[in-house]
Amino acid sequence: MSSEILKNRLQTEFLIKPNTIADDNSRIFFVGSCFSENIFNYLKYCGLDCINNPFGTLFNPHSIAFCIEKIATEYRFTTHDFTYHNGEFHSMHHHGSYKHRDAEVLASRINSQIETAHDFLINADIAIITPGTAKVWQMNQPEMIVGNCHKIPGHEFTSRILTETEILKAYKDCIYYLRLINPEIKIIFTISPVKHLRDGMLENTISKSRLISALATLREEHPEILYFPSYEIQTEELRDHRFYAEDLAHPTAWATEYIFRRFCETCFTSEGQQFIEDARNWLRMKNHRIMSVDQTEISTWTTKCDEALKQFKSKHPSKTYWPADWV
Repeated sequence: MSSEILKNRLQTEFLIKPNTIADDNSRIFFVGSCFSENIFNYLKYCGLDCINNPFGTLFNPHSIAFCIEKIATEYRFTTHDFTYHNGEFHSMHHHGSYKHRDAEVLASRINSQIETAHDFLINADIAIITPGTAKVWQMNQPEMIVGNCHKIPGHEFTSRILTETEILKAYKDCIYYLRLINPEIKIIFTISPVKHLRDGMLENTISKSRLISALATLREEHPEILYFPSYEIQTEELRDHRFYAEDLAHPTAWATEYIFRRFCETCFTSEGQQFIEDARNWLRMKNHRIMSVDQTEISTWTTKCDEALKQFKSKHPSKTYWPADWV
């Protein structure tokens, strides 16, 4: 389905230059904000080979670059890397869910995910980096920028907005360490359309502006780096409060779906787009709940689904990766 069908004509339209670098066999690595997770979930659901946020959701460019660096260098976390608070050990460079009463268990979990991410990136085709804010929280003791405050009292942190120079360095570090693992990987940046309004509208605008301005400078030096305008689609094509959730910060499910379709139209080959459409159609059939308890009807429906999968697979003979639970 074309995104034109989904959208009201009252919004501003703008053209996005196609960069058809993805197809149904692309291996895609996502890192960054919760919007990155949304697009990852769409593609994973549709049967693409991808992983997301080995350190959990990260919002600022510094923490995203730190994550990629540790994956590239195959860093091994130890108990000395953690902060003890309220009876648990916390990894301050990870999402708030990275905590445990046993530091060895936490280190093992983190190191396993670093290993998995490194192995995936060696043969990945695309990395998609989605910063959401230029604001960072810096822990006072020890002094370091954190990926998440882990509900530790606010007086133990100082917040500020990264300078454009600091953001540009973080972007360059992302590129350097990704290419250290995989010199051929294609890189796409996109700014999360989620608004960070806790500190005010002006601060959110300054933050987003610095992220975008630094990216413009980066792409002057590295024209091969691609940019997908998630933020601009939300704020220009969908510039209306009805496209935001009740918090007026997050895009609605409809808006996220719309941006996802724009992403597919821009970045996927026509064959890749057709695969995604066919996958979603088949999954709607597969996930349909049979209300009948009649075993004959259930068996008939199961056979019908199996036959539809065979037809689906025969339609895409070049597809090499199929999710295990589809087979």
